[in-house]
Amino acid sequence: MAGAKRETFDTALKEGDGRSGNGLIYSTFAASINFLRPYAPQIVPVVVCAFFVPVIFALSGFAGFVVWNSLSAGWEVPLYLQYGDGVAPYAVSLIPSLHPSQRYDISLHLDVPASESNLALGNFMANLALSTISNKTLVAARRPAVAVTYPSWYPLWNTRVLSIDIPMFSSFAPGTPHLLADVQVGRADNWRTVGDGAGRELSVVSASVRGLVVPHGVRGLAIRFPLLSSLTSAFIFLVISTLFLGICILPLMLPNGLDEGVQNSSISTVPFPTERQRRGKRSDFRPTSETTNPSPNSSVSSKSDLYPHPSFPNPES
Repeated sequence: MAGAKRETFDTALKEGDGRSGNGLIYSTFAASINFLRPYAPQIVPVVVCAFFVPVIFALSGFAGFVVWNSLSAGWEVPLYLQYGDGVAPYAVSLIPSLHPSQRYDISLHLDVPASESNLALGNFMANLALSTISNKTLVAARRPAVAVTYPSWYPLWNTRVLSIDIPMFSSFAPGTPHLLADVQVGRADNWRTVGDGAGRELSVVSASVRGLVVPHGVRGLAIRFPLLSSLTSAFIFLVISTLFLGICILPLMLPNGLDEGVQNSSISTVPFPTERQRRGKRSDFRPTSETTNPSPNSSVSSKSDLYPHPSFPNPES
């Protein structure tokens, strides 16, 4: 029995200690709140600025980076040519991330080895057809090209790979953000042989479709000066964000000034009397002719008026 009472006492003591600890924490917190409450109009704006100013700077820098990234002057899509199908080498590739209203100069770039077969091939044709994802052809073109070598200014410099750029379209606006490029290079009479029996087929090291942005309008101006455009965008975003932040914080920073302004405005709205109104008020208190020049009768009546009650004796009687 004594042990049970001892356990009950210990439990009650622990509960009391826990309650006292919670009460101490609550009282400390309440005291801190009461101490900081008079300084809340100054503390809240500082805390808000300390939190939002770095966020605004980070978002402004990100906005400038987005503008810089979107103002790319060109793009390039690699092609993987297919050989051995009985036709000229061909490839189909997807061209993503295009601006529908932007104009592009599109060309075909080939890196071919400076081999005897390629040099003996002579002229070959390059075919390029651009179509939508739903296989609707937008534009197609065929251009001739040839692989030739040029004399080098350095005798020890021997070029083993030739670069061929074939212009295909000029100022082409896709009208859609995604296009399919169908490319075919070579000759249709590739079944014939040249020289020592090599096929009339173009050997290609690498191939790609390139697009160069044609500057026009506001976007064209931004493309011409990408760094200035990105910095301007970041600055505009920073100014607008700072303006909105200031509008939200200003009522918290100047509550007394606003109240005084409201009181002053309410006082200033009371109209002052004009000169005519003041003259009219003075005329209401001006004595009449009877009071200025009283007659005997009027004096008597006035005296009787002064002492109307019989309980008040007349001093002249």
